[in-house]
Amino acid sequence: MEPRINHLQIESQVHELLDYPVCTNQISSTIYQCSSDYTGELNNDKEKPYNCPYSGSKCTATGNIQWLLQHLRNDHHVEMHDGRSFSHRYVHHNPKHLHHATWMLTLLDCYGRQFCLYFEAFHLKKTPMYIAFMQFMGDEEEATSFSYTLEINGNGRKMTWQGVPRSIRDSHKTVRDSQDGLIITRKLALFFCADNTNSKELKLKISGRVWREH
Repeated sequence: MEPRINHLQIESQVHELLDYPVCTNQISSTIYQCSSDYTGELNNDKEKPYNCPYSGSKCTATGNIQWLLQHLRNDHHVEMHDGRSFSHRYVHHNPKHLHHATWMLTLLDCYGRQFCLYFEAFHLKKTPMYIAFMQFMGDEEEATSFSYTLEINGNGRKMTWQGVPRSIRDSHKTVRDSQDGLIITRKLALFFCADNTNSKELKLKISGRVWREH
């Protein structure tokens, strides 16, 4: 009759075969400590690195917020603007031939936090559109502490959007596709260009501000 091996014996033999001992001593809800001081993987979402929020081209870089800020400035040459209010002009000489495009990302620094301002051209079904929106460089929970407005003003017309910045945990494409921002058709956008008499050139001025809710 073959000898019987109980569960404790099997577990002991398995531990001896492993190059790294299995983590069995729990020291917190998210970190496990092994007998050889080998630390297990963190499961806290806040500790996970963020993807690079640059929208001009696909970038696979990841890191914490401070590292990403340096990466955006040094590698993507993104400008940082200080203050809660901003104003930018988006120009294109031939918007009718512009199907999908992204203007240069702008960073805004206020309240000791950073925000990304996006402006993109896309198609909603067959209608050419523009969308502007902001994202918070941090986690989803803190993002809800802020609100922002975007305004298009020109040629006797005004359009305003108020929203909550989404965290960069969501990609800019996800935010754009959910239409969570100021959206305007290309045809209407041309009417906002005060110095545009032939309606062929896009010169769209967008201003806005950020504030803390609580």
